[in-house]
Amino acid sequence: MEHLVLVPATQEVFAGEPLSVPVTRLDGTVAPQIKDLCIEAVAGRPLILGIDLSRVEFMDSGGLGALLACRKHVTALGGSLGLIAPRPLILRVIEATGFDKVMPIYASRADFEASLT
Repeated sequence: MEHLVLVPATQEVFAGEPLSVPVTRLDGTVAPQIKDLCIEAVAGRPLILGIDLSRVEFMDSGGLGALLACRKHVTALGGSLGLIAPRPLILRVIEATGFDKVMPIYASRADFEASLT
């Protein structure tokens, strides 16, 4: 099955040019954009999707909801979703909410890639 690593980012305009800005706060303000980014990346096909959380410094219930919505979308298409390289604080949030029971957590992108073989 095809795989893809998604780095959460927002699209901004700087000096009239589009710019992709990595997300450091995964909260309710960016959750709709992250859900749309996931749907666009999956493009209606089953795949193994890894979401790289290495730059995320803060996550609240809105961010957790976005990840859950993305997982639901991916699994409905026959794919799977894993979380890559969450920082310690983000990992504690994931574990405290039980998300680690429904989505595999990978310490690094290399670990995610290794799991595919």
